[in-house]
Amino acid sequence: MDITNIQLAFRRFYTHFLITPITAPLLLALVLGGGILVHQAPAFADPGSVVIGKASNPEDIEKIDNEVFSIMKQQLRSYQQSLEESEGRLQDFQRKHGIILIETQMNHLLEQRKSLDNSLKEAENHVKGFQEKLAWIQGQISQIPPEVPLSSSDQEGGLVGGAKNNLLSLQLKEQELLNKYNENNPHIQSLRREMELINQFIEEQKVFSTGKNPLYLEMEMQLFHTQAELVSAEAQAGVIKQQIAEVDKELNRLRNLGPELDELRRQVTADEKNYINYLTKVGKTPPQDYQIQVGDQLDIKFFFNPELNETVLVRPDGRIALQLVGEITVVGHTVEQIRAMLIKTYSGQLKNPEVAVLLRSTNVPGEDTGTTSAQGTPGGK
Repeated sequence: MDITNIQLAFRRFYTHFLITPITAPLLLALVLGGGILVHQAPAFADPGSVVIGKASNPEDIEKIDNEVFSIMKQQLRSYQQSLEESEGRLQDFQRKHGIILIETQMNHLLEQRKSLDNSLKEAENHVKGFQEKLAWIQGQISQIPPEVPLSSSDQEGGLVGGAKNNLLSLQLKEQELLNKYNENNPHIQSLRREMELINQFIEEQKVFSTGKNPLYLEMEMQLFHTQAELVSAEAQAGVIKQQIAEVDKELNRLRNLGPELDELRRQVTADEKNYINYLTKVGKTPPQDYQIQVGDQLDIKFFFNPELNETVLVRPDGRIALQLVGEITVVGHTVEQIRAMLIKTYSGQLKNPEVAVLLRSTNVPGEDTGTTSAQGTPGGK
């Protein structure tokens, strides 16, 4: 079994001093870079007495090594369990509230809000323009006589023929709009009023020798057309206002969730640092030059983007699939080489692409890997 620094320290301690409990199990506490490791005295010590002296028996030393290794594995599992629990709480929170990358989601909503503001200004300008045009047409049409005598059958036929052509064009336009909107749409309703007016004009020409003034009819058509455009512009402005309200509501929701999400992220980061720091102190098994193989299981941990954390299995083609960057070949590389590749790959996606790569388990027969890690200092590059 490989001897780590902590195991070596325990061995040196027990080699010079063998401590046993008096009436209750004696606990030994070791300060490990800010963490406390509590250790019960070895079972091979004689109960009911205290013996302080040299312990040089190889069997005792081996038992001590085994005790120390067992304690370190228990502590490592404890840190790992805390990390998995905090990651689970974070993932549950994100699933519950529909959060993937909150910063990206908020930036997208802010860009959408800006675009909607511009669209609303444009729609309101259109509304104002149509209102002014409608007022001008109404002023002009009030000064034109509605009807005039028809001077000849040719002129009558020409007016009716023009009206029928106009009606046909409107009917074609109606069919186009019905493919997009339902019958209650303001555009379709306005178009049908215009068609009704033309039909009425055509019917009048069949009965009377007098008809509507062509100029009046033209102005009346412009009036209905402008009214339809005004209704459409007002409807569009209303839709945009509703969209803005929905965007603002979602932005406020994400802002209110921000503090709780930040706290969950901080807890994940703290648990992650404890786990990785302890890995560094305990040592690395298997050796750092171990090359990843098919079937190995890797933990990918991001210091500043825990929502990207994943546990992945190396596929038969030697690759793993990760969020944002897709597939990466890892077979034949060490965890440190994989970490360097990920930092380079994610540098175009993340502001701080600090990542740790941990070998959770290996598919090599008879190989007890424990956990191998490659990590950087959080906040640095």
